[in-house]
Amino acid sequence: MISTDQIFVIGDSHIGLADGNEQPIISWLDRLTAMKPRALYLNGDLFHYFIADAKFYTPSVEKVFARLQQLRDTGVEIHYVEGNRDFFLRGSFAERAVSSVGMEYVVKAGPRSFLIVHGDMLNDRDYPYRFWRFASKNPMSKFALKFVPKRTARKFVDDVEKRLSKSNFKHKSRLPLELMEAYGNRRSREGHTHVVFGHFHQKLVLPTSASTITVLPPWYETGEAMVIDPTTGDFDFVAV
Repeated sequence: MISTDQIFVIGDSHIGLADGNEQPIISWLDRLTAMKPRALYLNGDLFHYFIADAKFYTPSVEKVFARLQQLRDTGVEIHYVEGNRDFFLRGSFAERAVSSVGMEYVVKAGPRSFLIVHGDMLNDRDYPYRFWRFASKNPMSKFALKFVPKRTARKFVDDVEKRLSKSNFKHKSRLPLELMEAYGNRRSREGHTHVVFGHFHQKLVLPTSASTITVLPPWYETGEAMVIDPTTGDFDFVAV
């Protein structure tokens, strides 16, 4: 039995953009609402591929954000962490539907401090990825969207959806445990006792000398959420 007023964290729901793909997350949010949570953190990659621009709007996107806004308007805080598949959230309809969007969040719970961050920027020496991220997410890229015809934009969404729907999103290489531990050690000097990653699609709880590293299970595969008790800081994983 899950108590009320808990903090829920999910990552990598990878909702499809086609009509009807939103049904599992809508049903999950309905069940979550009945638990009367304090807050929900979306730790990146809410959709397969999400460009928060009206030209890329689909019925699936519309229904998900309408349901999130409905939950937020009941008093539940909803915070959206930008993942590698999330583009141009700030100032968009996505930001208006939740409490806030950001690159990372800190959750204080009892004696513990949880740092929630997607994890795609973990390797600061992955220069090709960092360059791609900068090139695809900078203001000039956002400005260029104004010149993309709506029909072209929708075709792009449809083509990406077809390709990604055939992928299982698994990260083939091993988890970068050394990088995770080093990151946790570094951020522990800011007072964080726990680091919560998404991105890697393999559930993990790794206590280290300075902090505890947690990798969220991929929601699209397991339906699990991390649940944090705001009073004690204890946490567990549950299928809502």
